[in-house]
Amino acid sequence: METATIKFLADREIQFIAPLGVGARLEGWGVPKDHITELGWEQPTTYGSITITALPGIHYSGRSHNDRNQTLWASYAVRGAEKNIFSSGDTGYGRHLKEIGEKYGPFDMAFVEIDGWNKGWPLTHLFPHEAIQLCQDIGTEHMLPTHWGVFDLALHPWDESIQMVASEAAANNIQLVTPIMGEKVIPGVDPTNNWWEIKATTR
Repeated sequence: METATIKFLADREIQFIAPLGVGARLEGWGVPKDHITELGWEQPTTYGSITITALPGIHYSGRSHNDRNQTLWASYAVRGAEKNIFSSGDTGYGRHLKEIGEKYGPFDMAFVEIDGWNKGWPLTHLFPHEAIQLCQDIGTEHMLPTHWGVFDLALHPWDESIQMVASEAAANNIQLVTPIMGEKVIPGVDPTNNWWEIKATTR
């Protein structure tokens, strides 16, 4: 939902799948109405051979001071012919994750947000140990951490979350998939490394 990116993609032959209420914002940024599919929780849509289902997430929504919680917030299950993927979006931890695992899992991989946590807002983002618990709840052994190292929002160093998650993952047999920006990988086939620990060298 970054404005410049959406406007750049708006006139391309792309189908936008979004939670209820977000379509109006996309239209305002130039996306044709017939290129937008809005979903409520537990509502699926099919795109080619893929079924995408919007699922619950715990987070506030809004793009300005006067539209707080006027649109739905969602996570997603993406099921293809051979693989099943979960995307957490931003979410606090809750029983909805175990319920998602029971109904839509197990998952071959999960894209899980790991940053922006703070004791002052415990139900907005996942704490590192909760990110690992999420993987256990939904039945996956592969996690690609998202939502970290970009914006300084929660009063911790940029690499604190990934270090903590990597340690928790190793202790709980969760395999992290951590490509560097732009790198293509096949989870479980192409190895990735802890690139954030590699010290930059200068000439």
